[in-house]
Amino acid sequence: MKDVYVVGAALHPVGRHYSKNIDDMAAAVLDKAIADAKADIEALYVASSTTELANKQQLLGVYILEALGLDGIPVYRVENGDGSGGSAVAAAYHALRAEEYNCVAVVGVDKPNDVLSNQQQDIYATTLDTYFERYFGFTPLSQAALMAKMYLKKYEYRYEDLAQWAVLMHNRGAANPYAYFRKPIKLEDAVNSEYVSEPLRLYDVGPLADGAAAAVLCNNRRDGVRILHVATATNPTPFNLRQDYDRLVSLEKAAEQAYTKAKIAPRDVATAEVHDSFSIFGILALEALGLARRGTAPLVVKEGNAPVNYSGGFKARGNILGATGVYQLVEVAWQLQGREFKRVDGSYGLVHSMGGVDKISTIVLMGL
Repeated sequence: MKDVYVVGAALHPVGRHYSKNIDDMAAAVLDKAIADAKADIEALYVASSTTELANKQQLLGVYILEALGLDGIPVYRVENGDGSGGSAVAAAYHALRAEEYNCVAVVGVDKPNDVLSNQQQDIYATTLDTYFERYFGFTPLSQAALMAKMYLKKYEYRYEDLAQWAVLMHNRGAANPYAYFRKPIKLEDAVNSEYVSEPLRLYDVGPLADGAAAAVLCNNRRDGVRILHVATATNPTPFNLRQDYDRLVSLEKAAEQAYTKAKIAPRDVATAEVHDSFSIFGILALEALGLARRGTAPLVVKEGNAPVNYSGGFKARGNILGATGVYQLVEVAWQLQGREFKRVDGSYGLVHSMGGVDKISTIVLMGL
């Protein structure tokens, strides 16, 4: 099996792009990524979690290729909710490792702002069990709020400790040219914002945003960033039967496999982009990845030294749902290379893409 490298990439600025069609936005970043890679692609993997519901569009990949005049290229659509981006990267990686192709592209795109906010939240909630959770009004936000409340109680933290996550994310997002919000905040801004689901406040929630990202992956192109390993794990336990609300079980499983296969340790990770659609998930991700000991992540975040989400994460960069995992892949590759971002001090990076509330996690380990 051959080594896989990220050799070309492009990002669309995150925001509200009412004047752009979803296929045109995706085609634009794909075109740039292919040009950046200086390679022809043999297959396209598309990650999108809302295109049918928010944009009334199927066969999205075909229309993306049509916009670029690319013929005869197979398209694979990957959907795992807001974890679709990581799952698409995993599918592309394994196809290349199996030598089915030599170069492929992965595109992530979602435009949740094409519908009203109440419709957005209903679409977002489709990652829950439709019959036993969503039907009764349960949402990802309410699940995250319960997890935050139990974490704060178990480890005897105050809300101010959790709010440090939002402060760190906004400070880091200010340096990201593609971020939705590029303005630092103070702790009192987060603490004094309105409740959205107690104890979570406005600054604990990553805003749903429009965006598109693309990456070209090729075998044995040593001029790129190598993908060391991709691991995926699930946690099928129903939320109401969980005994471990202070853990991301799917992430722990995927991380253990990835570290073992790649033969690196958490201390080797110079940069990690984690799924923090709600601030509590960022805290739990640090601990699940071994970047902080259990129950200590808020202290690590307060010190400002956590090697995590230099993009600003979901809170500042924005939550692009199924496209986020592809954004994260590009962000980590560029951070390792010192391209578009300040170069991190180290050679290894990590992507955490999660679908639903700890239902499925994909880990991508990368290195120079």
